Amino acid sequence: MMTSFSAESSLETVVNSDRITSQTLVSTFSTSSSSTPPVIVVGLPRSGSSYLAHVLSCLDDWFIFDDLYPYQKAAIANITPTDDLSTAPERLKKFINQLSWQLWAKIKYEENFQVPDLSLEAPFEMEEALITALQKQPSLTWPQVLEEWMMRLALHDNKHRWGYKTPQDFMHMDELAQLFPGVKFIYILRDPRNMMRSFKNLPRVKTDGSQDGESRQYHPAVYALYWKNAYEKVQTFIQQGTAPVEVVKFEELVQAPEATAERLAAFLETTVSGNVITERTNASAKNTPPVELTPTETLICEKITGRSMQAAGYKLIQPTPKLLDIFDLLRTSATFTRYQIGRIITNKKARTSVIAFAKSLLKLK
Repeated sequence: MMTSFSAESSLETVVNSDRITSQTLVSTFSTSSSSTPPVIVVGLPRSGSSYLAHVLSCLDDWFIFDDLYPYQKAAIANITPTDDLSTAPERLKKFINQLSWQLWAKIKYEENFQVPDLSLEAPFEMEEALITALQKQPSLTWPQVLEEWMMRLALHDNKHRWGYKTPQDFMHMDELAQLFPGVKFIYILRDPRNMMRSFKNLPRVKTDGSQDGESRQYHPAVYALYWKNAYEKVQTFIQQGTAPVEVVKFEELVQAPEATAERLAAFLETTVSGNVITERTNASAKNTPPVELTPTETLICEKITGRSMQAAGYKLIQPTPKLLDIFDLLRTSATFTRYQIGRIITNKKARTSVIAFAKSLLKLK
């Protein structure tokens, strides 16, 4: 049953109560004085990261938000990690408002995995209360705002640790490790050929708010480069030893979800307390037989990612390309190019994402 909010309470009262209620969303407390480091799920789209986020939500005391993108939202609002938002109320409101709409979309559209038990009005009631509480702080950065926002949702769910999933944050692991001392990362890894096949089989355009991508975003060379870049960046980060990283293969997660949950629980120093469901078909999947990658697409993928694939334990097929595949590749290339140019011209949020994507592929800062 959805709830509405009006009462206020202190953090001490909330944390010590036997039953944490929705009052936490509109309370006047601030958690920034006692930081709790998060866990951040990174990887690539169509790699099973939403299912992994659900599995993490089955761990005792951990609240995980699926698809949040706070680093990107801060960039869109022109907020740097060192900006003091206590002196920039409009940017503070803009950042919190973006988080609120993300929560609203999750409540309204999510069909496959767990969502907060809240009404559609709750995110904006929480937004108003949060702005009021945080405006009283002498100094304030966006990571502190994010933690306050996430902790309210976690406490509402009777949990005290938090984390979120943002696949493309593999590009920002060094920065995030500095912003959140004690952070842990989980990297979801999937065979790039299956990831690309999943992208190719998405509908041409988004059909609802829960759909993860669309087929116009797909191009074999681009996403092969993206996979290779992600794998190499994560491996470099692991070798540096900056922060703990747990690598989860999608194939192992689907085959043995309970065992994977136990391994993740050990990584996060907790236990499995919920029922770990088996992976379900994404709402955007078709009922018709899937379209397979052409031999040429598979060869492109393996030529670009081959060494990294083998290092990750994936076997190469090395198919023979076919001349007729060129027509499918040209059509895919034209569709991809038109789509990305349109996004860059018409959508600031998409423009930021495309620029970050391009910089990642070109290995630019």
